[in-house]
Amino acid sequence: MRPNGIEFDLKSRILEKSIEAYVLALETINRLTIQYRLETFCFLFCNAWELLLKAKIIDDNGKDESIFYQQQRGQTKRTHSLGKCLNSVFPNQKHVVRRNITRIEELRDESVHLVISRIPRDVICLLQAGVVNYNKHLNQWFGESLSNRFPVGMMSIVFDMSPEQSDMGDSRLQQQLGPEAASFLMEYCDKIRQEFDQLQQAPEFSIPIEYRLVLTKRQDDADISLTSGPRGAVSAQVVETPRDPGRTHPFRQGELVLEVNTVLQTDINVYDIQCIDRVYKIKSKREFYFQGMVKGSPGQYSHQYVDWIADRLGQDDSFFTKTRVKAREIKKTRLSLT
Repeated sequence: MRPNGIEFDLKSRILEKSIEAYVLALETINRLTIQYRLETFCFLFCNAWELLLKAKIIDDNGKDESIFYQQQRGQTKRTHSLGKCLNSVFPNQKHVVRRNITRIEELRDESVHLVISRIPRDVICLLQAGVVNYNKHLNQWFGESLSNRFPVGMMSIVFDMSPEQSDMGDSRLQQQLGPEAASFLMEYCDKIRQEFDQLQQAPEFSIPIEYRLVLTKRQDDADISLTSGPRGAVSAQVVETPRDPGRTHPFRQGELVLEVNTVLQTDINVYDIQCIDRVYKIKSKREFYFQGMVKGSPGQYSHQYVDWIADRLGQDDSFFTKTRVKAREIKKTRLSLT
């Protein structure tokens, strides 16, 4: 029941359960005294995503039945699995967010019979990206911002070892984990690093942890700087490290067309991209579009933009056609106002 006594519909109840699972996952992973915090996090986190995806499917289809398998006589009514929900919402198997969820799902399944007392850096980076992805899509799909409910700092995963002591190549970490867990995690972390490079180091897949913490008066020397303030007080300031747009936004317009046609097996042209840009105001979205400050610099598009187009096309086969129509309507409206 809502606080005012109004009963939730199925979508709303599923969404609330999803948020609770997400919050509980974060509370668990950040309690360093819990021995099985990684395994528990993965179970709760995958559950949170499965419920979020189901709420999205109901919202898109307008009916509760869209998340249920067809019921056979005498059988219990069952809802779709995480894998089936991913196929519905992220039909492109190369979607970066989908690959992050799938990799965490793999860790959930494999860690059942293991005791993982220490979490390697590569795994933390993967999980942190997943945490950010969930919050972002919750907001995009349903307008829910968890920052209105919980402290933003809670969404950061606690790192209980220094980076150099959490690499799977460290013999001390291998001893702490034991031979079976160490063997699995060494192979698993290697897969994460390879996939991270294949995805052009997309932050939606993994968020690197490489902070340099120093006491300095030069902010350029650190990612987080602790500088002496008035009367010797210490103040903390976060300094943003520039990202290479060649990695984050590697496609110029013509290259973007080629990438979309290759990945999605379509036959669009530059005009289609221009129409999408106009209708959805893509050039105002930093995650999709980048243009340097130097005069004459070409616009650059991200892998995330390709994934977004794939999602739209997966939801509506006539996406490109409809976008062209909307773009022409916008143009006519603007001309009539001049």
